[in-house]
Amino acid sequence: MLGQALNLKEEEYKALQEPNYRDSPLFNEKEKATLWWAEEMTNNTAKSNPAVWKEMKRLFTDAEIVEISLNIGMFAMINRLNDSFHTDLESEEYNRRQHGAVGVTVDALNSYACRMCDAAGKSK
Repeated sequence: MLGQALNLKEEEYKALQEPNYRDSPLFNEKEKATLWWAEEMTNNTAKSNPAVWKEMKRLFTDAEIVEISLNIGMFAMINRLNDSFHTDLESEEYNRRQHGAVGVTVDALNSYACRMCDAAGKSK
C-alpha cells in the first residue's frame, strides 16, 4: 500500500517480484543499489558482499547509507515482530480504503529527507 501511495507502478511492483529486478530498466541505478542493499541486509549477507557495499559507497554519502540502512532495519524488525507474534494485519481491502488518508506523498518524503541531509551537512 505504501508503494501505491508513493506512485509505484504495477509493472514496477511486478518487476520487484522477479529474481533479476536489478536488470530492469524500470529502476535507476540508485534504486537498484538500494534494493540490492535491502535484500543483502534482510538476508544478513551484506557484510560478506563487498560488491554491494562498493556500489552503495559509489552512489550515496555516508549519511544517506545510514538513513537507508536504518529504514531497512526498522522494517525488518517490524516484520520479524509481526511474524513472531502471529500478528493479524489489516486486510488488503482495509488498506486500499486508507490509501492517501495519511497524506504520504513523494514530495513530502523528499522534503523530509532533504531536511535530514541538510541537517547532517551542517553538523560536519
